Amino acid sequence: MRRSLIMLVPGLTRVTSTAQLSEFTEGMIAASERMPLTQISDPTVPAGINRLRVNDKQELDLVEAYWNDLVPSITQQSLKVRLARGFSLIWFWLANLHIWKGVLKRKYLTFGLTLSALAFIVWYIGTIILFVEAVEPTSDSPFYPAVQQLKQGVEYIGGWRIWLIATAVVAVMPVALLVDISDFCKRYLTNEPAAKGKPAVRFEIIRRVREQLENSIKLYDYDSVTIVGHSFGSVVTVDLFADLPPIGKPIRILTMGSLIEVLGKQAPWLQNEVEQLSQRKDLIEWIDIKSHSDWFASGSAVPARHHCYERIIGSYGTFPDKLAARVHSRYFDNQEAVRLLLTYFEKQNDPSISPTSHEILEPV
Repeated sequence: MRRSLIMLVPGLTRVTSTAQLSEFTEGMIAASERMPLTQISDPTVPAGINRLRVNDKQELDLVEAYWNDLVPSITQQSLKVRLARGFSLIWFWLANLHIWKGVLKRKYLTFGLTLSALAFIVWYIGTIILFVEAVEPTSDSPFYPAVQQLKQGVEYIGGWRIWLIATAVVAVMPVALLVDISDFCKRYLTNEPAAKGKPAVRFEIIRRVREQLENSIKLYDYDSVTIVGHSFGSVVTVDLFADLPPIGKPIRILTMGSLIEVLGKQAPWLQNEVEQLSQRKDLIEWIDIKSHSDWFASGSAVPARHHCYERIIGSYGTFPDKLAARVHSRYFDNQEAVRLLLTYFEKQNDPSISPTSHEILEPV
């Protein structure tokens, strides 16, 4: 019996362990057109593994490298922490204009980043308003006149039409999640810890994913290992495998809805990791998958090598779906994405099958 391992490295979402693995498994089964998949319900299957039967000679083990519990939520912190942390994020993201270099030529990505910036600004202004309203100095305090003026200013801002419009637009967006992602990206890219006295959150996540990979490949003599990195999970995947020693198995990597190209402008080390990963000796394939309908993904800018390539897939989504980042989370049940994931296994059963032709990703 041939058996291969597929490990999902998810993006940042506030869900419990195995929730995204279930979504990933169900999406694959539903969207696989050319290779029927059946989930195996057997008590002998180890916990944490979703095993799929391809045929009587081949099975796929699906696992998740869960790391979301290592990431703090800035939106759940105190007002003082949110105020101070928010200012540092403004400086990191908005004041460093070089991040926009080359991005403004791509209308969909520019729109998505602009909406994300708008969501953050609305959230931060709301934080400032709450902070000002919470301050109640006594009438004999030297700060009393200044605080009263600030409160009058807050009331004035609340009446702005543009503020009302911006608030209405942002209301349909996952603001808290976008703010948490902005904060987490800064922590990860700059090696900040999740809390004082702890190691950098980047290193904690890499260690967690590496340990889960090592534990998984010990369970069975797998023919190959496929890593699927979604959203920020693409960054974690590249960061880990660029430096990880050979694991003794052929490795495939699929990055979906990646943010690497944009984040690499803030962190040159990430661009170096992309180049290093592409030269990995046991890497047999790296497919970077993106949809034009996904306004919150830039792609990974993978080097042009015979085993590394970018693919753009079709994905339907209404304007609210794109605005609320629902399209960004719909790669797992996208038929084209699933076909790219499974073609390698199809070819093992029928060598005459060639990969489906797909459009090469171009800046838009």
